[in-house]
Amino acid sequence: MEDEFKRLDCILKKPCYVIDFLPQRVEKAANGHFFDVEYYLLNSQKRFEMKNKYVNIILKMMCYYHASILWNGWNHNPKPEDINNAVSEIMENHSGTLNILFSEEDVLLVFEWDCLNLTVYNLPENMKEITEKIALSEGFFCWKGTN
Repeated sequence: MEDEFKRLDCILKKPCYVIDFLPQRVEKAANGHFFDVEYYLLNSQKRFEMKNKYVNIILKMMCYYHASILWNGWNHNPKPEDINNAVSEIMENHSGTLNILFSEEDVLLVFEWDCLNLTVYNLPENMKEITEKIALSEGFFCWKGTN
């Protein structure tokens, strides 16, 4: 178990990609209404639509790659309901983090309640293409993040 946490710490130091509803990072100097939109999407009825998209992206990734999740302990063979329940609980409680480890690829996908995105760490080129297609299928974009 301790080895898995060390592995997560190591992966979290790798470059990341962001799966987001926006096509690129909003600059701090932008004059838009990002924080109003973010608050609305996280706190209105729209949060259920967003939750479904997050769950769909994770489930689609699980169709291609074996996943383990860190949610109330490690679950090395999560069922689709486990993913839905974890994301639902995070969204309902307005707090929490779900870590999805694709161990064979050494890739970590992270869902955090307050980010409106998924972060993918250590995404290899051979997995990037399918990740981008899955993101687009849910109306999201996949772009290089900053660590």
